[in-house]
Amino acid sequence: MKFSYEKSLLEDSAIEPLIQELSPYRDHLKTVSKHTDYLEPESALQLPSDKALLENVTNSAIRLHSPTLQYIIVIGIGGSNLGTQAVYEAIAGSMNLLVDRLPKLIFLDTVTDEKMTAVTRILEHLTNIDDFLVITISKSGTTTEPIANTEVLWSAIEMQFGDPRSRFVFITDEGSPLWKIAEQKKIEHFSVPPHVGGRYSVFSTVGLLPLALAGIDIAEFVAGAKRAVIDGTSPQTSKNHALVSACLTHLHVKQGRTIHNSFLFSPKFEVLGKWYRQLMGESIGKERDLEGNPVHAGITPIVSIGSTDLHSMAQLYWGGPDDKYTHLISSFTGEVHALPHQVALQGLIPNINGKSLESIMQAIYGGVKSAYEKKERPYVEIDLGQADARELGYYLQFRMIEMMYLARLMNVNAFDQPAVELYKETTRELLT
Repeated sequence: MKFSYEKSLLEDSAIEPLIQELSPYRDHLKTVSKHTDYLEPESALQLPSDKALLENVTNSAIRLHSPTLQYIIVIGIGGSNLGTQAVYEAIAGSMNLLVDRLPKLIFLDTVTDEKMTAVTRILEHLTNIDDFLVITISKSGTTTEPIANTEVLWSAIEMQFGDPRSRFVFITDEGSPLWKIAEQKKIEHFSVPPHVGGRYSVFSTVGLLPLALAGIDIAEFVAGAKRAVIDGTSPQTSKNHALVSACLTHLHVKQGRTIHNSFLFSPKFEVLGKWYRQLMGESIGKERDLEGNPVHAGITPIVSIGSTDLHSMAQLYWGGPDDKYTHLISSFTGEVHALPHQVALQGLIPNINGKSLESIMQAIYGGVKSAYEKKERPYVEIDLGQADARELGYYLQFRMIEMMYLARLMNVNAFDQPAVELYKETTRELLT
């Protein structure tokens, strides 16, 4: 991954005091990352080095992967599926349901008849119970949406195939209500370390098991994350992109840029942007600081897709208020489709004959950078290279470490989300 901040409109001299301020916390993160006891709030940093975890997931995926497996249905919401979906779509593509790739991951998050009907119709066309697997993920074991979806899907499978227990896997906290039911019903189940929250859990069984079942190289994925931990706890700022990025974001917030725009130049990265949106929204948006004082801190994360959103949001980004700080995220990996040298619609676009779609997108990307510079709007560039499993592992871990640093600079807890419980409590009351 390449990280470039020359166009951030900030000097190194402005960043340096914050880097020094974070030095003790950087040392703390490095210490935490060298253990696998999962006792600290930052325990997610230990996951990439947990050899026993990787071996267990790898062996479990082999055992659960039936010869005719076609679909893995992941039931979760928020951190329970966004990281997995982000990696899967970045590799398999945003149109993965239309291409010949098996097995496929299908994600059921919110409760909706439309999604559930689509999934049950897929199952209706299957002839063997081993053609699919359902993975239900709920850290607490009592989250309304995944439990409701599990119940509906369980009933549909039971009507069609009989006892569905062999086709369900539960991932939850050890000892949770869902864990206890799994033990009672003898359903395959896996735990999540207690101090690893949902939005930091993609390198746990939550992300690794479905990705392994879908044919993603999780050893490479974890290796990328491990490298990001080493870099993200390094005193060398040339390597420590997470530290520098956190400082840049904090300084821009101080200048009034409280909207963070992840501008991703491929539809297959959209969920990657949504994963980061959750990571930032839940980690930074807090009404109290670490001492319990009211602060109402927060950065509003938004997601843009190039070039689609150039035709819906660019006018605001370059003509509207200077309250946004942008990360341009790209991966230009090769040329597949090209326009013919003799185009059918001759003369409409000059110099387009024979150009590949990739080269056209690169030209658009260059135009976007030029527009930001002409309007003196700050941006950084992140090049994901081949956007393979290793690169994506690095990127996701880089972002998690960045968020830990940023929360420390803003003096808020990066690991809790107390306000989210407000809707959950009322939902349960309304269902009585």
